[in-house]
Amino acid sequence: MEKLKLEVEKYLQGRIDNEWKAFSSQLSVHTASKREIIFRQTDICDSVIYVLEGIAASEYNEEDKSIISRFFQPGNLCSNMISAVSKTFASDNVIAITNMKYVAMPFDYFMNLYLYSDKIGIFLRKKILEHLIEAKNIINIKTSSVTEVQYSFLEENYPEIIAKTPSKYVAAFIGITPEALSRFLKQRISS
Repeated sequence: MEKLKLEVEKYLQGRIDNEWKAFSSQLSVHTASKREIIFRQTDICDSVIYVLEGIAASEYNEEDKSIISRFFQPGNLCSNMISAVSKTFASDNVIAITNMKYVAMPFDYFMNLYLYSDKIGIFLRKKILEHLIEAKNIINIKTSSVTEVQYSFLEENYPEIIAKTPSKYVAAFIGITPEALSRFLKQRISS
């Protein structure tokens, strides 16, 4: 959790020892193996996670096809927010794409800090703002049906995902089959 504390202090440009003690007492550190479900589609989400190591993805099925709507990397907050806020079932699963380590906090505690804290809350608000900007960029790129545009976006903005994620997940993000991704990459190399 020292990694998280250092990032919070970096965002706030100062030490947070007093508030950190209370904050860290509400956190729990978890690990997830590759393909393990962190947030299940059939459950009501009750926590927010902060990714320390590894990569997770938001995944849902459409017409028997697995679709990745976004990836979560170290430094990202992740939750099924709609499920947590509305206390309804989630629309997707959040799965570990690689082995992961993450910190979980109860959603109600997260919301209290988000709304009222003048230290950790600032960090959480900045992280949510980053999340919203990233989500908007992903939505913009996913509206393109051009594989080159989507793959270039991943290369430019998320090289770790291409390097560390099995190609079937990259293909699921782009919306093509793993075989089509393989053909695309072969054509791209030969061009």
